[in-house]
Amino acid sequence: MFKGFGLTGAAGLASGVVFLSVISGGALGILLIYLVPLPLMLIGLSAGPLQAFLAAVLAAAVVAGTGMIHAVPSFAMVAAAPALILVAAALRRRQTTLEDGEGRAPAVVIDQWSSPGAVLATLTGAAVALMLAGAAIMAAQGIDIQGLMHKHVADFLDQVTKGPMAAEAPPGMRETLIGLWTALMPALACCAWLVIAVINGVAAQWIVVRAERARRPTPSYADMLLPWWVAAALAVAAGIGFLAPGNAGYVARNAAVVLVLPYTFCGLAVVHQMLRRYPAGRLWLGLFYVSFVVLFQWALFAVAGLGLVRHWTRPRRQDARGQEEK
Repeated sequence: MFKGFGLTGAAGLASGVVFLSVISGGALGILLIYLVPLPLMLIGLSAGPLQAFLAAVLAAAVVAGTGMIHAVPSFAMVAAAPALILVAAALRRRQTTLEDGEGRAPAVVIDQWSSPGAVLATLTGAAVALMLAGAAIMAAQGIDIQGLMHKHVADFLDQVTKGPMAAEAPPGMRETLIGLWTALMPALACCAWLVIAVINGVAAQWIVVRAERARRPTPSYADMLLPWWVAAALAVAAGIGFLAPGNAGYVARNAAVVLVLPYTFCGLAVVHQMLRRYPAGRLWLGLFYVSFVVLFQWALFAVAGLGLVRHWTRPRRQDARGQEEK
């Protein structure tokens, strides 16, 4: 028992120290932001949701103990929330009893763990819920959300473009970037939150399996399917974003962008499944990801489209399994 609490304490301390390194600034802090939830996910996927929660509380106490009490909400948003949501979703299971039909053989109890598509859908729903909650709070205070985003983007670009680089910027580039980033700023923040959660979750599961401390087996990511409610939410958000004016349409359009992201992951799963059939599958995957990075904007839409196509054309057997995971 004490060993388990020791690991929980170590995970909380590690997460808190990593987060403090992030907010202290510097190039190293920018890189470490991608690792802040990892210790909490490691302890959660190996010891359970309660230990992950205790580790998150300890990490928050470490942050507050250094005088950074104002940074505790940021820690909760960046590290604790994705870790606790992912652990709770990944460790959700139900037990099915199999019998031979005649009662001659003893019944076999099988654990059915939540699918990767169900976990991804839960994280996506949480990201959209956080966006809507933030928008509702700002709307209640009478804040113009688009105007606020425009100001933040403009201030950020003014800071970046100070110095010799500012003179070399093409005319009109600043206005173009401000318009583009303002239109997508909430979605970009939520997508970054979701990507960090997924990457750390996959990495944490890989580590705990090799350490022989995993509470659940690693699922087949290549067979990932999303529940139907994600597509329904995407359709609703896109419709509101197209029809509603002002801040309501702005928030809905950003929510639609976030809801497209899980289909990008599904599209990547399809690509992995297809290319792994070839003898030089790893080489083809490497070439694909090089092309994906180089042609990121167009490749992102193409892969997301592939994921949507798979969603609508998936076999009935897999569809029934996906419905069970909703």
